[in-house]
Amino acid sequence: MKFSKWLLASTAFFAAATPVHAEPVTIALFGAAFAATIPGQIVSLALFGAVNYGLSLVSKALKKNGDDATRDPGTSLTVQMGDDQPVSFTGGSTATAGKRKYSGTWGNDGKTPNAYLVDVIELGNMPTSGTPGVWVNDDRVTVLWAEPEPGGLGFPVLEYRRGGTDYLWIRFADGTQTVADPYLRDKFGLHPERPFTSTMIGRGCPYAVMTARYNRDIYINGAPSFLFETGSVRFYDVRKDSTNGGSGAHRWADPATWEPSNNNAVLIYNIIRGVYYGDEWVYGGQDLPAFRLPSSNWIAAANECDALVNLSAGGTEKAYRAGYEFRGNERPIEAIDKLRKGCNGRLAEVGGIFKLLVGAPGAAVYSFTDDDILVTEGQTFTPFPTLVDTVNAVEATYPEPAAKWATKDAPARYSDVMEIEDDDNRLPAGIAFETSPYANQVQRLMLAAVQDARRFRTHQFHLPPDAYALEPNDVVAWTSDRNGYENKKFLVTSIVGARTFNQLVTFKEIDPSDYDWDTDFELPTSDGWIGTITPPPQPMYGWQVEPDVLKDAAGDPWRPTIRVSASPDQDDVEFVWVQVRLAADLSIVFDSSSTRYGSPFSWLLNANFKGNTDYQARGKFIPFSNRETEWSEWLPVTTPYVAASELIADLAHIGQDVKEVFKDLYDTMSRTESLLVQIQQNYQITSSVSQSIGRKLEVSGASFSEQVLVLSSDVVNIAEQTTELSAQLGENFANGLIKFEASADPEGALAQVAILVRAGDGDSFLNSGLYIRVVNDAGTLTSEIALDAQRVVFIDGSDPSNKTPAIVFEGGTAKLAVADIGSVRTADISLGNGKVQINATGITVKSG
Repeated sequence: MKFSKWLLASTAFFAAATPVHAEPVTIALFGAAFAATIPGQIVSLALFGAVNYGLSLVSKALKKNGDDATRDPGTSLTVQMGDDQPVSFTGGSTATAGKRKYSGTWGNDGKTPNAYLVDVIELGNMPTSGTPGVWVNDDRVTVLWAEPEPGGLGFPVLEYRRGGTDYLWIRFADGTQTVADPYLRDKFGLHPERPFTSTMIGRGCPYAVMTARYNRDIYINGAPSFLFETGSVRFYDVRKDSTNGGSGAHRWADPATWEPSNNNAVLIYNIIRGVYYGDEWVYGGQDLPAFRLPSSNWIAAANECDALVNLSAGGTEKAYRAGYEFRGNERPIEAIDKLRKGCNGRLAEVGGIFKLLVGAPGAAVYSFTDDDILVTEGQTFTPFPTLVDTVNAVEATYPEPAAKWATKDAPARYSDVMEIEDDDNRLPAGIAFETSPYANQVQRLMLAAVQDARRFRTHQFHLPPDAYALEPNDVVAWTSDRNGYENKKFLVTSIVGARTFNQLVTFKEIDPSDYDWDTDFELPTSDGWIGTITPPPQPMYGWQVEPDVLKDAAGDPWRPTIRVSASPDQDDVEFVWVQVRLAADLSIVFDSSSTRYGSPFSWLLNANFKGNTDYQARGKFIPFSNRETEWSEWLPVTTPYVAASELIADLAHIGQDVKEVFKDLYDTMSRTESLLVQIQQNYQITSSVSQSIGRKLEVSGASFSEQVLVLSSDVVNIAEQTTELSAQLGENFANGLIKFEASADPEGALAQVAILVRAGDGDSFLNSGLYIRVVNDAGTLTSEIALDAQRVVFIDGSDPSNKTPAIVFEGGTAKLAVADIGSVRTADISLGNGKVQINATGITVKSG
């Protein structure tokens, strides 16, 4: 694992006796060696030449890192590339776009090559905890962690599932892996240019693997981008160490006992003592012993961070929490200062000992009066700063998780009272709380900072040797007749011992109530929309359904149907999807998305609906684009009863279909060219087997011919036998044909037997025939027997004395001598030459 680090020299924490103050920069970061130099002495002297600088929380928060700041502010929202990136790890709750370590494509999806895009993002350089939250582009997505993909792609993303098909998977490794990723090895291990080798383990490095399946309607802007809300690495918490003043199993020497943490004090403690991965130093101090950070002080500071605060919406939250991505190219003191700012903390280094004060100062540890001040030494008093250095308002920014971790403005904290005190001037200070991704916490920090900034009074004078034990961040109580103080609280900001053992002390006035919080102080916040902005689904406008009929070519009613209508002039609509269901059992009987949208915006459904039946119909627009549309409500409709005309029209259509079949068969008797030649031309086939015998007729004579055809190919297979008889004398002729056929092609199959006869004289002749067939037409099976004759007679030949045929069909009319019928289903009944009519409307009797 490559590390790019800022060295925080261990000598920096072993400072000799030096001026004691609450600014850790001089010694804690640059060490005693620096402090002993002339520039170091100048820095020390400067701290006391301007005693009010850096004493308030606002001034500390406003202090710049200078031109040599070592990292860009804010959350890293853009993925980094290359191996020259600094080492990083996360503390608390934060987000990172990470560092791209590998990408590639593989596999086919239908006819799409390289359909799967794989992106490998490193999320840090120390093992982390939990599964990360994920943003894809501008949407925080739902990873279905309970639904692993069997092939190792990872876990599907709910928002990228369409019609039960997944188009994005995410998988996460927490940094404890010991072998190269099996999935990446399988897909890219043999890549000719960029093989993913067995040594690409990434020890200690958590990473995410994203696999996206190509879909141009989903990935409109190309490959997706990602942001990960990572969990915290493990930190040592002194409160949980029974051997160091706490209670619990944590041990500094055993990182396996540690836990993730978002506690500001805990994070600062670990950075000062040093962050390690195994035995390898990563960040912060190096080998600092525990006594350099007194457990009693740090336990109190950590507990103060965890103190519960009431919220106006109900419930509570911890007072001070942190979330930050630590990077190796950032000076540890800069990271510490951001964490300190996020808990209103004051960090002091006293003789090599580090102490942290969080939130409100404690009780007074020393009290004195005017009589205790050494009048023989100089004194300074600053009652208030200049107007330029005065602050009466705070404006702040912080990373907002709901806004994809972008920097967001907190509600500004203004005070009319303070502005009146400052001659009606608004004097704001701007603070960036980079480690505090919690809106309410930022408001508490702002209020405490602006109120603390109004505590203007600072004093510097000498106290007798009994003040030797005072340290920065201690609280004293001063009773002063000269200044009108009665046990007034002051914070020690610096103390320097003289050779006489007298102590030069700098004080700043404080008020512990500045840190009091009430839910009434909470200002409302709002989050703008973050995410993909899509138009709302388009409703089905103007949807209407009504009964109607389909008509035949003659304009006669044929079948009942339903007419559907939609609103005209809708943009970006190509088709209308229509569904019809039976009202009785809600079963779908019609489902079609092929109705093209256009004038007159009203359509008859071509379906086999029953007459006088209750249906329900709904519809929705299908656009040219991939936007969403909505179904209409189910609307009721009752189909019309078409009566006798329905039956007649239906029979007419069936008869027309049969006539077409007979026409093709009769053409066989008149065909001059060989059927084999025709088939070979149609299918461009050259191989077949056939035989034929017979005698050609001139004017008179008779013939017999038989032809057998067997044809087999990749496009059609046919077996056919045709027997034909012919006789002619002068203009009188007669023909007979029997044909057996079996054929199969990509569209279906046909099995058929046909018997055809023809007789006539000259140009006048009649045909008669019979066929039996079974057809498979694109999966639809139909069987039928058809007869073509002017008269069809059914007789019972068992009784020679019975001269009356049972049934005669002649001229389109069926004649029955006797009928014995169990039930009759008919449209119209006419009795007595029309004197009695029975139909759907009732019974009509005509007189006369």
